[in-house]
Amino acid sequence: MPFVKSNPEQEEKIFEELMEDPEVKQHIDELNKEAEFRQRLVQARKDAGIRQKTIGMLTGLDQRAISRVETNKAISPNLRTLVKYVNAIGYELDLKKVTPE
Repeated sequence: MPFVKSNPEQEEKIFEELMEDPEVKQHIDELNKEAEFRQRLVQARKDAGIRQKTIGMLTGLDQRAISRVETNKAISPNLRTLVKYVNAIGYELDLKKVTPE
């Protein structure tokens, strides 16, 4: 496939048009929230001074599974894995009601 020069202005226009579709916007918003949550997990682990390998020992998960929780290499960790990870870094999951925008 030949190299195609990108046009940032055209790409921005296409993105803006896509974001006008409510379904696309909702999907993008959900992906952004997931990415932000993963970043918060990593930061909480680092703030606690815990290495991925240590979380693995505490949870029985291997280091690769921990890495997949922290990155977007896995579609989504299952709830049991996520609870184990969060508990291992000294946190707990909480559910809170949000007001729709």
